[in-house]
Amino acid sequence: MSLFRLVEWVSQTIPNTSTILNASFFQDREQLVIGGENGQITISDPGFRDTNAHVLCTTETKYAILQMASDNFLPSMNNILAVLSPTKLTYYKVHFASPDETLASLDEIFSHSFSTSAWNMCVIPIEESTPQILVQSIDCKLSLFQGDQCVFSMVPLRALQPGPIGYCQTTQTLFVANNGFLAAIKFSLMSSGSQKKINYDWSFNLGDTAIQMKVTEGSKPTTIVLCRRHVSAFNATGSVVWQIRLEAVGMAMCLYRSLLINNTQFNRLIVSTSDDTLLIFQDNKLVWNCNAQMSPVALLVCSYNKSYENTITMMAPDGKVVVGYLGTEPNLYRLPEDKVIVNYAERMEEYKRMEQKIKESDAAGGAIKRKEGIQMKLSIGEIGKRTIEPNAASNAPYCNLIVEFSEVQNVSKLHINILSECASPSKQVILNVGTSKSTASIEIPFYVGSKKSPTSNKVTIAAHCAFTQLTVTKSIDLPFKVLFEESQIDRNAKYKVTIDTAGSVMPLNKLFSEFESENPQAIGFSLHGSDKTVSVFAANKSNRYRIQSEHISLLQITSRELVKRIAESAPGIEIGGVIPFEYMRETLDEIQELQTKKKEDSKKIDCRTKEVRAIEALSLNSCKTGNMGNLPSLDALFDKSYRELLDAMDSYNSLTAKIENQKASLNSLFQLAADLSKLSKVDTILNGSFWANTQQSLRDRLRWAVKTDRGNEMTMIEKLCEHSPKELPKIREEEEEEEQQVTA
Repeated sequence: MSLFRLVEWVSQTIPNTSTILNASFFQDREQLVIGGENGQITISDPGFRDTNAHVLCTTETKYAILQMASDNFLPSMNNILAVLSPTKLTYYKVHFASPDETLASLDEIFSHSFSTSAWNMCVIPIEESTPQILVQSIDCKLSLFQGDQCVFSMVPLRALQPGPIGYCQTTQTLFVANNGFLAAIKFSLMSSGSQKKINYDWSFNLGDTAIQMKVTEGSKPTTIVLCRRHVSAFNATGSVVWQIRLEAVGMAMCLYRSLLINNTQFNRLIVSTSDDTLLIFQDNKLVWNCNAQMSPVALLVCSYNKSYENTITMMAPDGKVVVGYLGTEPNLYRLPEDKVIVNYAERMEEYKRMEQKIKESDAAGGAIKRKEGIQMKLSIGEIGKRTIEPNAASNAPYCNLIVEFSEVQNVSKLHINILSECASPSKQVILNVGTSKSTASIEIPFYVGSKKSPTSNKVTIAAHCAFTQLTVTKSIDLPFKVLFEESQIDRNAKYKVTIDTAGSVMPLNKLFSEFESENPQAIGFSLHGSDKTVSVFAANKSNRYRIQSEHISLLQITSRELVKRIAESAPGIEIGGVIPFEYMRETLDEIQELQTKKKEDSKKIDCRTKEVRAIEALSLNSCKTGNMGNLPSLDALFDKSYRELLDAMDSYNSLTAKIENQKASLNSLFQLAADLSKLSKVDTILNGSFWANTQQSLRDRLRWAVKTDRGNEMTMIEKLCEHSPKELPKIREEEEEEEQQVTA
C-alpha cells in the first residue's frame, strides 16, 4: 500500500450510480454528469465559484443508464448528451433556465429503440460530418446510428460474451475485446450492413477478461486494454507493445494528457486496483502511486476550473463520487529529522527495565490475558412430529438445533457451515449480527433426507467471521428418535454386533423409553422414509446385547446409542465388544470388485466413443463427396454403437453410486471399530472420517495411519533393529556352522 494518498476536494454520494462523464456545456470548462441504475441523470458543476457541490439539474428517466457520451451528434447543435439504456439510445440537449447559468434542464430530442438489450457503445468520429455512435448488444451484434438515422443494425460478431469496444480514426479500425480475445475489424466492412459474420483482420488471446479499452490516435496509434490481472498495449498490426502485470485486480483505467509536458510519444494512464490503489504510468513505467481510500470502478481526469486542472474524478461501487488531486505528504508517518541525537546509554537502560518487567510478568503467569474470541454453544431444541421441507423423507420428524453465540462484539456477519449426513434446509447459513449486540442465536432444523440415508447422527457446526478471521467449531449428536421409528424385529438379519457387559442386562423398553415397545428383550427400529431396519436383542444368561441388521451402516449408530444409554443407566459398568473385521474384509472385496468392473466400463466407453466419432467422420465425408449409398449402413452402425455407449455410461454411473455406498458402509465400520476399541481404552486413528473426506486411495490412507498411529513398543523395536548391531539379550543366536551340523 502506498504511503501517499489522494487529497479529497469535492465528494458526494448518489445511490445506485452506474457511470460518470465529463462534458463541457458552457464557459469552456468541464461539468460532471452522473448516471444511475434507477434512471437518474445529475449534472453537477464542481468548478462553480460559490460552492463545489453545485448541481445544475437532475432528471429522472424510466430506464437504467449503461453509458453516456457528449459530442456534436446533430448538425447545428453543440454538446448533445447521448444516453445508452438497455432498450434505448436517447439524445438530450442542455438548456439553461437562468441567465447566470446556475440552473439547467435536460430536454429529450429523440431516441432509438432496440429489440435486443444493449451492452455498451463507442463514438465513431467522422471527418467533416457529425460523429456516429456504434452500439453493441448483449448477443454481440453491432448497430450504427448517425443522428436520427440508423446506418445499419444487428451486424453479428463471432463471439458469445460481449466486451469493451473502441475505434481508431487514424486506421479506421474497430477493436472488440469479446470472449477474452482482442480483434481488429476494418470499419469499411460493416458499412454495407450485411448480416453475415465479419472476419477479423487479426486477433489476440488476452488470457483474461477485458474490463476497459482505450484507443490513442496519432502516427503510432495504440490500443490499450485493461484486464483483471494485466494491462496490455497493441499497435495497429496486433503486436504487443508493452504489458503491465497487476498485483491486485484491475478495476478502472483512464488516459490523460499532461498540461506541462506536450509529448505525445508516451501514453499516460491511471489504473485503479481492488486494494484501493491508484497507479500512474507512462506507458509501462510506474511514475507514481497513491492510496485512493476506495476501490474506484470509474476514473476521469477533468479540468473543472483554472485553479483545479487535471483533477482526478473517481466513482465507488456504493455511489460515492470523489474529485481530488494527488498529495505529496505521507499520511502514515513522518521520518525523524537528521539532527536528533540518540543517547544510546539511556536507551540500553530502558530496554533492560522493559526486559525485566517482561520476565516478572511471565513468572507471575503473564499480565496479558488471551482473548477468547467468539463463543458458540449447541443445544437440542424442539422435536416436531413432521417436517414440511421438500428434501425430507416421508413423515420424517424434525429437530431444531439451537446455535447460540456470545462475545460477538464488532461482528456484523457470521458464516455458518454445516457438516451432517442428516438433511437441513441449507448447508451454509449467513447470520447477521447487530453491531450493538454481544449475543446472537439461530435455530437450524435437521431431519432424514429423501435422497440419502444417514449413517450417523453427528452434526458439526463451524462459524467463521471474515472480519476477525476467527473460526469456532462444535459437534453434537441428534436424538435417536429423529432418525428412527419403531418397527418389527428381524432375527434373521445377516450382519451382527455383540456388546458384552459385566453386569446383568437392562430391559430394552426402559433403555429406549421414548418408544412404545413393551418387550424388555427385543426392539426393532426402521429409518424414516425407508425400509432399512435394525433390531436390538438382550440375553439375560450371557449378559449380552446383540444388534442385527441387513444394512452395515446402521450397526454403528445403533451400537453407539445403546452403549451410551447403558453407561447412563449404570455408571461405572464395564462394556466391551468384538470388532467385526470379517465385515470389513467383505466390504473391501466388494469395493475392489466394483472398481474392476468400473475400469472395464471406462474402457468400453472410450472404445465406443472413438467408434461413434469415426462413424460421424465417415458420414460427414460421405455427405461432402456425395456418396450417399452407404448412409443406411452407417446409420445402423451408429445406432448400435450409440446404444452400447449409453448402456456403458449407465452401468458406469450405477457402479459409481454402488462404490460410494460401499465406501460409506466401510467408513461406518471403521467408526464402529473405533468405538469398540475405545471401550477397551484403546484410541485409534482409524475412525469413520480418516478416509471419508480425502481423494486418496484406501491403501495410501492406511500407510499414513500405520506411520502415524504406532505404539511405543513398535518404535522401540524399529530403532533397535536399525541402530543396534549387537546380539539381543536373553535370545540365543546360533551360528551358521552349528545350524549346518544339526542339519547334517
